[in-house]
Amino acid sequence: MLPILPPILRAGTPDLPAVPRWLQGWIIMFLGPILVWAETTILRRIFTTTVRDHPLVRIGLAYDPAAVVAACAAYRHPEGAPGAPPTFTLEQLVRAEIVRTWAEGCSDRALAWHLASNLVVRWFVGLSLFAPQLPDHTTLARFHGWMRQHVPDALFRDVLTFLDHVDPEDAATTPQIVDTFAMQSPVAPSVSPAALLRHLTLRLLLLLRQRGPATLTAALEALDLTPFTQKPKPARSAAARHARLQTTVALVARVVTTVTAQLDTLDPVVSPLVRAFLADLAKVQADELTTDDAGVVTERPAKERGSRRIASAVDREATFRKHEGSPAVLGSNAIISTTRTRIRACVIVTGCTPDSVAPAAVLQQQQDAGAPLPEIIVMDGAAGWGKTRAEVHTRSDGQTSLVAPIPQGGGSDPARFSVADFQVDFARMTCTCPGGIVSTMVYPSSSADGISFRFRASDCAGCDEYGQCRDPKAKPDSHRTVFISDYHHHMREARRVNQSDEGKALLHDRWRVEPTIAWLTRYQGCRRARCIGLAAAQFELSQACAVRNLLSWLHRHPRRAAA
Repeated sequence: MLPILPPILRAGTPDLPAVPRWLQGWIIMFLGPILVWAETTILRRIFTTTVRDHPLVRIGLAYDPAAVVAACAAYRHPEGAPGAPPTFTLEQLVRAEIVRTWAEGCSDRALAWHLASNLVVRWFVGLSLFAPQLPDHTTLARFHGWMRQHVPDALFRDVLTFLDHVDPEDAATTPQIVDTFAMQSPVAPSVSPAALLRHLTLRLLLLLRQRGPATLTAALEALDLTPFTQKPKPARSAAARHARLQTTVALVARVVTTVTAQLDTLDPVVSPLVRAFLADLAKVQADELTTDDAGVVTERPAKERGSRRIASAVDREATFRKHEGSPAVLGSNAIISTTRTRIRACVIVTGCTPDSVAPAAVLQQQQDAGAPLPEIIVMDGAAGWGKTRAEVHTRSDGQTSLVAPIPQGGGSDPARFSVADFQVDFARMTCTCPGGIVSTMVYPSSSADGISFRFRASDCAGCDEYGQCRDPKAKPDSHRTVFISDYHHHMREARRVNQSDEGKALLHDRWRVEPTIAWLTRYQGCRRARCIGLAAAQFELSQACAVRNLLSWLHRHPRRAAA
């Protein structure tokens, strides 16, 4: 049977070998050089036999994060300031953050375990094998939080600069492929609107008890908050759930009224936090509940609930992202823009944000960073609408054009004509269909930005394109309406580009973004965020994209050297 502890860890084991005392004295005298020699021998033996191709070894030999270390200089007090000297250098902490991302975005305790048990990790970070002290999880968490707040994109930007130097790529002329994926929040959604209102109110009460004025605290204590402070019993029937909802809404109303009456007495730092809680409580009730004339509160049907629904009292920035063919995910919508060799931009927006904002978001981030904008951005059909194309043209001041499939309007059959097949003369206000019929019957749209042309049934009778133009379920005597948006000229240009050889090649290469997303979600910890909030998700995505860029370059490097 194996012993519980290895022999070297058992109590009473001597620190020095069983040799004469005079020899022990010589060992102690030269212990420092001996340990350095032993560490060098061990590392040389390991790196020359087994781990010379390890990703961290290759990154450590090729990339120097000196610029990131300089960006984090404010984390330390200036030299000469009172206080104990730092135990670990900034470079060691920065390298530990790289290890965290390499280890699938692991937790602080898991990162501390890697530093304590993995020889390659300790070499990469710069910790001696015989170091008397290692960074614990609190030290790692403190630096992680500071870096997230002050320099969230320092590593990502520095890696891009490094790659543009060692592996040049013209950022202005190289097409970028944009795509999105869900990044799940680490919290679970509330099971019901009543539970969500209860949790939001309890967090508001906790904030006011800790930092609110005495008068407001006394007023809140005068309320009967027993239904909120005690653990609720399971409501096993519809009537019980309905009664609990009525009680919850009534108690929330009393708390909101009490707090609102004393908003002017709050500290300037606390007041915005309290107002945000009150706004969220109002939004949850507006999105999830409805009240009839008798004052009875009921839950809204799923189709009638509001947009950007709050689903968690802990992560109030997380919303549901519903992608076609996949279940809804509570969290954020991650956007990346990548070339064939590297990720150029990465943006986090809340989950319910539509994918059509992705091109403008990545352009805005590159503009803010002072990076040159690409001539071409490629994306799927979510960005194919004219409004998105116009926004890209406006935001880039005409420097960037968007290449994307043209979506079928109104969910029509892809085999039927799209809006781009119709030619519009805005000077004469005429619309010509693919069959050559001209319509002058135009009406302003009351629900969208644009106009509608109408083709009468008598005009379409006997047309050779009748089957490809009209819905098979349409009545023979019905008219054909074509909506022409204010962005029709963008759609016409998009159709011309998509039918060209260059456009077909760009759309054919759109698949190249998918392996990058797979790597980020499977191996860089981007499937689920580790901390709550959009800022935390943005920092984690930026770190993951930086490490992914380094690993992709290392994967291409041997091939380039061999060529």
